[in-house]
Amino acid sequence: MRTTLYSEENLHRIAKYLGFENEPKWLTIRFAISTSLALDEAIKHNDKIDFTGGKVYAWDVITGKGKNEFHGEQADYHDLIALIVANSDTTQMTGDKDLEKALEYHCERGFNILASSWKDKSDVFEWLGQEFN
Repeated sequence: MRTTLYSEENLHRIAKYLGFENEPKWLTIRFAISTSLALDEAIKHNDKIDFTGGKVYAWDVITGKGKNEFHGEQADYHDLIALIVANSDTTQMTGDKDLEKALEYHCERGFNILASSWKDKSDVFEWLGQEFN
């Protein structure tokens, strides 16, 4: 899955606000994707995204595909994430390429939402309450 330069530039700042600054990047990326998936507004898959300057993340990092259990807990959320994305986008996922494209769009929208609506002194719980009410 690819990210954009914009997402990568905002990743550390958003991770800090969430208290994830000492956690792996995928945690913040998953949060951005989840933020987008929580919206009722459908994603626009026809918009072009410029991935120049971004990074590429493997499935095992983003969805946990192929990961074994971690300390007795589930680590592979690939199928679950595919179902959530398909349900949110009301579309059929015909394979990993479709899922990858959808996650790229959701990741970008999530980072756009988080980066544009967060203030320097924002409280994450207050922000969540305001955004999703």
